[in-house]
Amino acid sequence: MNLFNRQRQASAEGIDGAESLALLSPLERLRQRTKSDEAGLFSAEQDACAAALTLARRWGELHRRGECGIVVASGGRFDRLIESMTADVSRVPFNDLSAMEAAVDSRTVAIILEPIQGSSVVTPASQVYLQGVERLCRALNILLILNEARGPIGQHGGVLCEDSYGVRADIVVLGDHSNRCPRSPALLVRGQACAGRIDQLPGFVPEPVSSLSARRPPVITPPLTTVFDGLMA
Repeated sequence: MNLFNRQRQASAEGIDGAESLALLSPLERLRQRTKSDEAGLFSAEQDACAAALTLARRWGELHRRGECGIVVASGGRFDRLIESMTADVSRVPFNDLSAMEAAVDSRTVAIILEPIQGSSVVTPASQVYLQGVERLCRALNILLILNEARGPIGQHGGVLCEDSYGVRADIVVLGDHSNRCPRSPALLVRGQACAGRIDQLPGFVPEPVSSLSARRPPVITPPLTTVFDGLMA
């Protein structure tokens, strides 16, 4: 049963909004709050990133006659992984919108980048840059993939890093750590990027929660970051 069917069922049974939210698993709450169509957990951030690239390739098979060109903003932790998964990769400097625009061509199916790069020295994308990349993706009808491994989930008034920038990605990779706390690797997929079932991708792991169908008393839902921290415990 999907998220919306479960909510309708809860409403029909006389369960109020707060209690209905309590019936949802942490992953489903994350999917609902981020307005994602699909969500899944993975054993490692590398697996989640590989799954995002697999979906991009499948999207290319459906919409680009099998093309699978990827443009990468250099500096991400998985640049080598991306290059190993597809031969058609263009690497451009981070925060350079002109270089990104020049690298995109008819073979490109997706742009992938980390909005916040680095560990000891953190380099965030500028708002002009990230919004420009999103506009480019929408104008050319290609996918935008954001790796938010270091994104401030639940901070600065937004659930995801993209909220702070005012953009919306087609695929979001959530890593196993952030700049403040550990969390579970996950993948969020939206719209046309849903080119395959997440639960059939390598590295996918079922969510370790009890049955959601049993009715439970209302509870106070903890902050999203806290819920997600212990998801794989």
